[in-house]
Amino acid sequence: MALPPNDAVLVIKLGALGDFVQALGPFAAIRRHHADARVTLLTTAPYEELAKASGFFDDIWTGGRPGTADIGGWLALRSRLRSGGFGRVYDLQTSDRSSFYYRLFWPSPAPDWSGIAKGCSHPHANPNRDFMHTMNRQAEQLSMAGIAEIPAPDPSWAEADISRFPLSGRFALLAPGGALHRPGKRWPAGNYGQLAK
Repeated sequence: MALPPNDAVLVIKLGALGDFVQALGPFAAIRRHHADARVTLLTTAPYEELAKASGFFDDIWTGGRPGTADIGGWLALRSRLRSGGFGRVYDLQTSDRSSFYYRLFWPSPAPDWSGIAKGCSHPHANPNRDFMHTMNRQAEQLSMAGIAEIPAPDPSWAEADISRFPLSGRFALLAPGGALHRPGKRWPAGNYGQLAK
């Protein structure tokens, strides 16, 4: 189903920082594709400022990760999703959690949905998707939803007042980190020291 150009769009990207930065290209492509739509991002609090500064979104919603037993949080999220008037959802998180959000629209019909939620209108139907690099996976997902050109991530708009730090000349910021539950994705700590040299 074609989405009216001015319909509301929801993008889901809950985190983490590296994944959020890698999604800047898809964010830009979605914004360009839906230039006249109201585009809302559902994320978590640590990424709110970054998302606002990007200029890709008209609204930023946090609270996208209620705890399993947080009934009030789930009901609030369901109410918010159902009242958003969304014609299209791009689930860039593509997790079991974010796919469950598709079910929160019941008993009303869910909006057009790009992701991996069972029964969604624009599934990322590649059985090898879990073995793809994040940027390639999201580009393919969006292509299957009708967005063909995805730019590389460009954080050149990201600015902050750094005058409180005693820095001069050229410098680079290293931000090591990694999910506690994904030790295989972590780069060895000693490599950061070598990189800094």
